[in-house]
Amino acid sequence: MSKHEAMVEYLKQYPGLRSFLYFNTITDKSGNVSVQTVYGEEWEKRQLRGHGIKRYDFALVSMVPQDPGTSNANVVQMENAQAFMVWITEQNRLRNFPKFEGCKVLSIENLQNMPNPAGVNAAGSVAKLMCQCRVRYYE
Repeated sequence: MSKHEAMVEYLKQYPGLRSFLYFNTITDKSGNVSVQTVYGEEWEKRQLRGHGIKRYDFALVSMVPQDPGTSNANVVQMENAQAFMVWITEQNRLRNFPKFEGCKVLSIENLQNMPNPAGVNAAGSVAKLMCQCRVRYYE
């Protein structure tokens, strides 16, 4: 199983997931959720013989209803996205990590302190909320 497949399987454990989990694709339909890989420096620490600590960075992207008015619906959507980040922190504390073949996963962590609004569809009815995370592993 590839690291990408392992991440999808791992994130399916999240109890707040209420839809199919897309991978590196998403439409602006409310309720859609996707794992999006985030490119960056793969190595954190490299040893002489090719082993060391690597990073797997990803974002969980959620398409949620957007209220252009004055209700608290947008606050509720942000809090729902924040719940995923709390879950990630708890999984790290419990040492419940994705299963990367041939690697020892060291941690899973949030890369930000709250979800960020990453856009709104043309109609203004669906917003994209994003949480970025990192898996650190020894290979």
